Amino acid sequence: MVPARMAQAEVGEAGLVRRAADALMGRRARLTGTVYLLLDHSASMADDGKMSELRRGSVRFFYEAWRRRYAVGVIGFGRGARLLTGATRDPYRFQRCLDGVTPDGGTAMAAALRLASRRLSRRRGSRVVLLLTDGMPDDRRATLDAAVAARARGITVIAVGTGAADEAFLRALGRQPELAEVVDAGGFGEGIGRAAGRLERG
Repeated sequence: MVPARMAQAEVGEAGLVRRAADALMGRRARLTGTVYLLLDHSASMADDGKMSELRRGSVRFFYEAWRRRYAVGVIGFGRGARLLTGATRDPYRFQRCLDGVTPDGGTAMAAALRLASRRLSRRRGSRVVLLLTDGMPDDRRATLDAAVAARARGITVIAVGTGAADEAFLRALGRQPELAEVVDAGGFGEGIGRAAGRLERG
């Protein structure tokens, strides 16, 4: 008999990810690279269904990143930055870490970028940060400095914003400005999923 938690996980997009993963590729496939999602869960993310869009888009992104042979880690940032899961290709583990994210406090974007850079410095292959936000960081200068330091390590910075996010600022974070965009709140999830198309293929 299938445990209730597993049965629930098989429902919806997380279940689709697992079945696709089992069908398409073995667990020991050589990775193209690693991407860390940086999830803004500041207090403003409680508005307009942004958190549900964030979770939905992140699952879509995971599915496409998995197909491109990436491992995906998650860092949340609000008052501070914290690791929600290390780089993984396990859809259950990925889904569980998203379930615990709730709106809280400020926008510690610089701290999230620095934590992602440290985690990615140990990884081989393509190394990417996908920053997801609905506003501006607590410290613009520190965030720009953290992005410059990440790029110096060979890390690609991609950004998807919504709400009060400043597209010009997000474009300034990456070496390639075209890797950043700002979308309407209702299209946040779709924009996040679409960002996977900017990853290198394995």
